[in-house]
Amino acid sequence: MTTPDHGPGVRIPPPVLVAALLAAAWLLRQLVPVPIGPPLPAFGSLLIFAALALIGWAILVMVRAGTDPRPDKPDAAMVEGGPFRFSRNPIYLGFLLAVAGFALRWGDLWGWVAVVLAHLVLDRLVVAKEEAYLATRFGAAYAAYRARVRRWV
Repeated sequence: MTTPDHGPGVRIPPPVLVAALLAAAWLLRQLVPVPIGPPLPAFGSLLIFAALALIGWAILVMVRAGTDPRPDKPDAAMVEGGPFRFSRNPIYLGFLLAVAGFALRWGDLWGWVAVVLAHLVLDRLVVAKEEAYLATRFGAAYAAYRARVRRWV
């Protein structure tokens, strides 16, 4: 009898984690602003747009491969095409780029603190679980992919 596949075991959806950190940074910016440079709204908006495009592309590639992009669901296939050729985590990279876009728009320290914390949270609480799951689920194929493609960029 085989054990049912419950996916990597990520309990809190990564967009919720990142949105919470971004909201906390926004609130801190309102309460205790720490300007560290001029706001760059045009460049920040461009980065947010690029981040959303990367996230959308990665989700589209996953769906076309028959894999649910939610990290609490089991993977039906290992995805190596599209943005996954350059990063093992293009969706999470997109999240970090989006937060960096807000940091640029704001010109405040709290946005950059959110970038660092989002990276740590995603890397430790999400990516580590996903990589352990994928190594078990796809074995040698995932090990070869992992040797070929960097975790972030």
